[in-house]
Amino acid sequence: NFVAFMSGNTTILGSSTATGHWSLAGLSALLICLFFSGCLAGAAIVRWVGSAAHRVLMASVTLMTLAGAIVANTTSTWSGTLLLAVVGGLPNSALATNSDVHIGLTYVTGTLVKAAHQLVAGIRTTHPWSWLADIGYWFAFAVGATLGGFTFHRLGPAALWVAVGLAAVACVLPSRAEITEA
Repeated sequence: NFVAFMSGNTTILGSSTATGHWSLAGLSALLICLFFSGCLAGAAIVRWVGSAAHRVLMASVTLMTLAGAIVANTTSTWSGTLLLAVVGGLPNSALATNSDVHIGLTYVTGTLVKAAHQLVAGIRTTHPWSWLADIGYWFAFAVGATLGGFTFHRLGPAALWVAVGLAAVACVLPSRAEITEA
């Protein structure tokens, strides 16, 4: 199961239900619900916090990742993972404008589909390379997944401390609105 890939969890939920593997189906359903709650929290922050939404969102990601790291390293890796499922949903609102999510930071399929459409749309235009921005998100995701997997393989749950540090750094990075205004 995955803390941020709901296509995979939905597939596992369906196949596990069909084959009577109820514990796996239940885990998948729980992860989907926790991820969705993170998405709800992120959407609420973006909608109601205003210009500080980016900072509040990233601070929420950092604090929830910290909580997940503490729990995973002191009490239960399983319980820490459940907290991280909420974290998986939160950052999907980081690039949202009002209620429109232009880029989902945890769903690669949509990013690749969008890049393919932009590539075709850009043929014989003055913007033939616009698709590279979306491929850049995919590449960053792939590199992050590889580095995260490598770190977790080497450190186990202690790798979550690296995630906490990276989330804290993201709190001080400028938002898209701040970059656009500059």
